[in-house]
This record gives sequence, C-alpha cells and structure tokens, in this order.
Amino acid sequence: MNLKKQLLNYALLSSAFFLSNYLSAQNNVLKLLPGSKKANYYEEIDLLKLEGNVNFEYLKNTMFCDSAYYYEDAQIVRAFGNVHIIKEALNIFCDSAYFNSREDKSKLWGRVKMRDGDYKLTTDSIDYESETGRATYRTFGQIQKMNSSEHITSKVGYFYPDTKNYHFQDSVRYNNDNLSMATDTLRFSYKEQISYFYGKTYIKKDSIDIEADFGWFHTKNNQGYLHGDAMLRDPRKILYADTIIYNDSLEKIEAKENVHFTELESKLNIQSNYLLKNESTNETFASDCVLAEIIQENDTIYIHSDTLKIIPDSIVNKKKIFAYYDVKLFNSQIQAKCDSLIFVDQAEAIKLYEYPMIWSENAELKGDSMKIQLRDSIIDHIDIYDNASILMELDSGVLYNQISGKIIVALMQKGKLVQTDVKGSATSIYYPESEASTDSIVTIKRMGLNKLEASSLTVHLDSGEVKGITYRTQPTGVFYPMDLIKEKDKRILNFSWNPFLRPKDVATLDN
Repeated sequence: MNLKKQLLNYALLSSAFFLSNYLSAQNNVLKLLPGSKKANYYEEIDLLKLEGNVNFEYLKNTMFCDSAYYYEDAQIVRAFGNVHIIKEALNIFCDSAYFNSREDKSKLWGRVKMRDGDYKLTTDSIDYESETGRATYRTFGQIQKMNSSEHITSKVGYFYPDTKNYHFQDSVRYNNDNLSMATDTLRFSYKEQISYFYGKTYIKKDSIDIEADFGWFHTKNNQGYLHGDAMLRDPRKILYADTIIYNDSLEKIEAKENVHFTELESKLNIQSNYLLKNESTNETFASDCVLAEIIQENDTIYIHSDTLKIIPDSIVNKKKIFAYYDVKLFNSQIQAKCDSLIFVDQAEAIKLYEYPMIWSENAELKGDSMKIQLRDSIIDHIDIYDNASILMELDSGVLYNQISGKIIVALMQKGKLVQTDVKGSATSIYYPESEASTDSIVTIKRMGLNKLEASSLTVHLDSGEVKGITYRTQPTGVFYPMDLIKEKDKRILNFSWNPFLRPKDVATLDN
C-alpha cells in the first residue's frame, strides 16, 4: 500500500471514529483528540493502536499516555506508560489503565496517585468510576495532605470526589502533628476536616488518650463526639461515659450517661449521668444521681446528691465541693443527710444546711445547720446550730437519752461520740443505770429518768450512755423512778427519731 493510500485509509478511519463518537455519545464511546504521533488500525481484531502523546476523552475524563489500545466494538481502552487522567479538579497518575464502558469497569495499576486539591492518594491499584471519579483500593493505600504531616493509611479505601469524602476500612491509621487515630472503619471529610469513625477507636492527642466505639473528631479544631464505652484520659484525670463531647478550643469536656470521673491528684471520684468539666477554670459540674468519693488519708467520704459542683483554690491546691438537693453522706464514722452541703477542703470542714441529720453509732444529731470539723481526715467534732438536739437509742428503742439546746458541740474520738457541750437552753434527759451482780451474772437496770435544765451543760458519753454531766450554772432538775415516769416527760421538745432516713451503706445511697 502506497503512502497516499495509507493516509486516505487513516483519514477514513478517523472520520468514522469521530462520527461514531458523535452518534454514540450516550454509549460511552471514547473520543480521540489530536496529538498522537502514530496510529495503526488492525481490522481483523478491531484494534486501534495509538502511540506517542496519546490524548483522548472518556466520560468527561481527559487522558494522556504514551500508548493506548482501543477496541471500538468492545468499547475497551487500555492505556500504557505515564498515564495521566484529568477530571475537573481531580488529577490521576499511574503506569497503566483499563476502561470497559459496556461493563462500566475501570482499573488503574502501578504507582497510582490521585490528587484532589491539597490531598493526594497513593496506592498500587484502584478501581475507578470514570463518570463520577470515584475510586476504590483494596491492597493498602495512603492519603496525605500536601505540605503537612497529616496522612491516613488503610488496607481498603474509597474516594468520593463529589462529596470530598474518603472511606477507609481495615487497619485504619490517621496521623497528624499531635494527633493519631487507630480504628477499623473511618470516613474522612477533608472539606470539613472531620473524621467519622465506626468500631473500637483509639485516639491520642498530645498527652490525652481517647477511646470510643463510634463518633467523630474534628482534626483541625480538636473537637470530638465520642459514643459507646467512651474514655478520655490525661495525666490529671480519667473520664468514662456512654457519650463524651470534647471541645479543645472551648476547653470543655461534657459527658452523658454512666459517667465515671476521677481526678487523680486530688483522689476524687464522681459517678453521675451528666458531667461538665471546664479545663480553663478547672471547675467540675455534675448532675443526675451524683455519687462523689473523696479519698482521704485515713478515711473515705461518699456524698450522694442531685447536683455537685467543684471549685478549685489554685493558691493552696485545695477545693470546695458544693452538693445540692437530697444530699446523703456516708463514711465509716458517720452518716448524714441534708438538702445542701459544702465541703471546704482547705479548712477540712463539711457544712450541712436545710434539715440536716447526722448518725453516729446509736446517736442521731439534728439542727437547723451543722458543721463537721475534720482533723487529718478524721472527724474531730460536730457543731450543731439552732434547734440542736442529740438522741441516743437505748435498749433497742425502748428508751432514749436526749440532749437539746441552742448550740451543741459534739466531740468525737475514733468515730465515737464522747462529749457534748450544750449552750443556750440546755436540756438533758437520760436514764442512769445500775449494775447488780448475782452468781457472776451482771444485770443492768435502769434506775429512772433524770432531767436537767441549765444555760449550758457538758455531757460525757460512752456508747450513748451518760457517764457524767458538768454544769457551770446551777441547773434545775428532777428525777422520776421508772414506775413514776409520765409519757409527757420522756421526750424533749420536738422529739423525732428517724432511723429509716439513715444511709445504710454506699450501695443504697441513691435509695
């Protein structure tokens, strides 16, 4: 075949090719663009072979390569050498490519790189959707932000350029300057800079460790929503909850449902259904069935309430704890209830307000307000203000020793009530006892009722029994033998015995 005939055949072939492309635009037919240095058509196998600066369009993809095979009837394209694909802002580079428009299949092999804006995907091979630009790799890949340390690796990945999303599965690892993440499944929106994770996920940001079953994390603003066995830990605290909302820019951490919070340095544990931690002020707010555990050197105090607030004193590295509404307190020495409470760590004092009651051994203490004074975390004394009273159960509730006055200072030793100083309208009702021995058997017998009234009294006690009374002004008193005691003389004014209100143990504080 002479040169003129070759050129004529090629012109006819090109015309037929472009005409076919025009008439079959809806059938995904390739459109050849000018620039190929060499073209050969093999009619017996329906093959158009292009070499040198090959340039063509395919489903709005502009492609360049060193050589290409085009099978028109099968609508298959194979591209080889320095393959470059451009689809709007998306650029793809690889060693070879395969396109099958009838089966809607595309495959890219060898040093595959996809770049969309600031992000680049690198892998060995991908399945590529020519029309949408979506890509899938299954033999490990990595995306990396240009001029940044941010990168994500996984075994399987899906890229959706229309929504600016990457989906990753199996051995997913996210890394940035001060943030790392390990999970099974991750969706990364690089437009929003948010990572959505599914499955057990481990996050480390600076000195903070985070765990959750699913949620999201804003990698630029350091904000996160963590759900399902969520955990946040740093050198100062540990937080567990069903849900944790983390906001580094506002320096706040919010936790919901089944909250367990520990301040490591102050040895404080909190359980609740809601907690808000302000990192800038180091204040803590908890509500909804709160149980605070204050671990001290010699004892532990448990406080249950509806609401709890902790305010630190940074000067002395101490704190104030405010508890509100239906407050109950439990420790090995005393148990208590009130409407509100303030624990001043620096002063080692616990103040109780609104109908407070304290129980110690067989004694019940009441007043308009109270203050528990600690010394080295052991109760030293209890101050009872206004309408103060102490009742001590005797003989399984048959009788009660009783003390009342305007103010009572109850002295404690080793968790036991040993002395009361009563000031203002002091009244004491007690049942002295005597011992009788018969044949080595000691019998305790109540002698009667002794009632004393004075401006002030000091009552010495042992296990609820009155062992002595000291008075500074002459008291008035009366003694009734047991058989002459009248019912009206058995009780102080406003007598009330409330054992059913006494917290029995830590487990039942919320009852």
